[in-house]
Parts: sequence; C-alpha cells; structure tokens
Amino acid sequence: MCPIFRNDPSEEASPRAKANLMRAVITGRLPWDALSSDAMKEVADLCVNCHQCRLDCPARVDIPKLMIECKAQYVSANGLRFSDWALGRIDLLCGWASRFGPVANWALSDPRLRWLLEKTTGLAQGRKIPPLARRSYFRTAARRRLSRPTRSPGKKVVFFVDLYANYFDVELANALVSILEHHGISVYVPSGQLASAMPMIAQGNLERARPIAKRNVSILADAIRLGYHVVATEPSAALCLTHEYPQLLDSEDSQLVARHSSEACDYFWQMHMAGKLELDLKPLNIYVAYHEPCHSRALGTQRAGEQLLKLIPGMTVHRIDRGCSGMAGTYGLKSENYISSLRMGLGLINEMRDTMVQIGTTECSACKLQMQQGTMKPTFHPLRLLAASYGLAPNPIHGDRPGRFRR
Repeated sequence: MCPIFRNDPSEEASPRAKANLMRAVITGRLPWDALSSDAMKEVADLCVNCHQCRLDCPARVDIPKLMIECKAQYVSANGLRFSDWALGRIDLLCGWASRFGPVANWALSDPRLRWLLEKTTGLAQGRKIPPLARRSYFRTAARRRLSRPTRSPGKKVVFFVDLYANYFDVELANALVSILEHHGISVYVPSGQLASAMPMIAQGNLERARPIAKRNVSILADAIRLGYHVVATEPSAALCLTHEYPQLLDSEDSQLVARHSSEACDYFWQMHMAGKLELDLKPLNIYVAYHEPCHSRALGTQRAGEQLLKLIPGMTVHRIDRGCSGMAGTYGLKSENYISSLRMGLGLINEMRDTMVQIGTTECSACKLQMQQGTMKPTFHPLRLLAASYGLAPNPIHGDRPGRFRR
C-alpha cells in the first residue's frame, strides 16, 4: 500500500505513525512547535503524496493532506533548501532550459555538468532525463490557433497541459488533440495556464502553490462556463484539479473545476462506455507492458489506459502489478533518494527487461522515467499508441525512435 513503508518497514514510515503524530499534536501530548521541528519533517518527508493509504483506509483518513499541512508548517518556519526549491520549481527550470534547447540537452548529456547539477539542484546524476523538445507545446498550440476558445456548438475540451507534455513529449499533446479532433471535439489550450504545482504542494510549499492554483482555476472555470470540459494527460495534474486545488483554495470555482475535470484516458474510456468512441482502429502487433500509476488509482480511473489499449487490434497488453514505480513525482529525481527509488522500482524494471516486452506504457511521466531507467526499450503514454492505431501518428515501433536519453 505505502511504497515507502514497503521499502523500509519501520514504524515511522507507516501511515499509522503519521496519523499518531498528528493526534499527539492535536491532543497536546506534543507541543505545536513540534510541527516545525526537523524531527517532524523527517517523518513527514516519508510521505510522497501517492494517496494509496487514503484509498485503503477504511475510515478515509487523508494522511497525505495531514502531511502536506505538516510540511507547510515547517516550510513557513524554516524555508526550503535550494535543492528542494529547484525541484519544486522544475517547471521554471524547464522553461529557462527550453529557450536554449540544444545547449540544455548537451548539458544534460555531459557527466561533469550532471555532477554539478546534482551538487546544486539535487538532481541525481544517474537518473536518465529525456531531451527537451525543439519547441514547447504552447508554441505549437499558438501556431495552430488553439489558444483561443471557440463558441461553436458541440463537445468542447480545454487541455490542461502538464510540464512533461509541454517541454518533453510534445507528441503526446499532439496525440491527445488529434484524437479529440478525430471525434469532432473542439480543443482549447489557454496560453495563460501554468504547470499544476504538484511538486510544490507535495513538499508543503503551499504559499507559492496557492497563487498558481488560483490562476489555473480562474482560467479553467471561465472555460467551463463556456461549455468546456477539462482534460489532462498527466494523472498528477488531474489529481491537482480534482483533489488538491479544492482543498488548497476552498472556493466555488475550484469545486466547479473539480467536477468538470478528467484524466485523458478516463475521458475517452467514458466515451467508449457511452458508445461514442470511434472504433476505426488499425492493428498494432505489439506486446506492451502496462503500469498503472499511483495517482491514476487515486483518481479512480479503473485502469482506463489499459482498457483503451485492449481495444486496439493485434495488441497484447501485459499488466505489471508491482505497485509504485519508485519515482513518486520528484522523489526519485533527488540524489538522496536515487538508490531507494531504484530499489522500490526494481520489480517494475525487471518486468520491462522481459524479452517478450517490446515497449512499455503508462500515463505518468515520472513512472515512464523509471520504466526506461534500466532498459533501452521505450515507454509511451497510452494515447500515443491509440493515436497510432487511429492512423493519426506513426507506429511507435517503426516510426518513432525512443530518442537519446540524457544521463
């Protein structure tokens, strides 16, 4: 259930211990200033906001929410280390790096500069990092005039673009838009939206995350009032919209956005259940290994990505049931967590090494990094495979190379 506890079965790593600590503070057995102590932070940092304990708890105690508030008290009193700030604002760093794409990609491939990055930002030198795209998806959307809402009738979707699809996997964003347009659904990509701020929320940096949440909610709520439904390809981004933002803002607009937001695969699967998904799918004779991310389970999507892949003729889908990938957002990017992250994800990595498996597939960009960490086999979002089956994108085996990963 808890990936940290499964890797380190000590009492302080368990969700029960975190609940007991908060109970001790609330009942007065521990002083309130204990929330801002280093000892409390050590325990709180053992929660990676995966939400699995919340799903499994019969009383529905939201341990991640308690730990986020606990971390927020510490951050308010003590601030953040530079390495924590850097990984919390990875969207800002990617924005800067994308302006100098070739230079940034060269830097990510140079061992000496990777060593320097590890010492300054905490980014593990051994972690494989994909190259930045030549052009961000926001620029592509602007060129295609998707950054303006339409008032035409019919189904309409506003695309909440996550950091990975914007700066690294632009083909994923293109795949989503192509599939939507294939079904006659209008797409709107607001240019003013920001990355979801999930890394900041997970580390308790709520004062910096709240303005970002307010801006996104304001933009998306306005679009919803125009008849749009919000769709995100990244499960963490979708979880922000449906779970984190309402708790962070407690506003009517945040509740409105939560009610009208979906993870992309779940959106298409619900269309299929309603008999509205086009099934003009061409065969893809590929053996794929599917991993369900923790945040997809938290969203209750019922393995929508896996179900969509099973609609593709000729495709064999092998489900990997090994729990958390070990990435847990930015947790697996940190040098201090790199070894434990690999240990947690070893089962997943070993299954990817199976000779039967040709490619991996998962909705989560962080899990994707782990799946490609110990193998040269590429991993794709299910929507890229679905788009290929519709004939809207190249076959990932023949028309798409996995690319050079920066180490």
